Amino acid sequence: MPTFDELAATNPDIRAEYDEWRDQRAASGEDPTDYQAFRAHVIELGAPDPGESEISDFVGDDFKAAHPERYD
Repeated sequence: MPTFDELAATNPDIRAEYDEWRDQRAASGEDPTDYQAFRAHVIELGAPDPGESEISDFVGDDFKAAHPERYD
């Protein structure tokens, strides 16, 4: 699984795209941890596909610990 820093080599704006998308999702009551929705958003922007697997630092360690069913 790549990190945001690794993906920035092909998409320097990916972190900003994520931050904006996450804030908009949270504000509209949608799940800001839905990686596939973020991936679709990035592709829709015309940016490089970040990949099928979730970015390793897409959510923090606290979230991963609280949701072990998602991170086996």
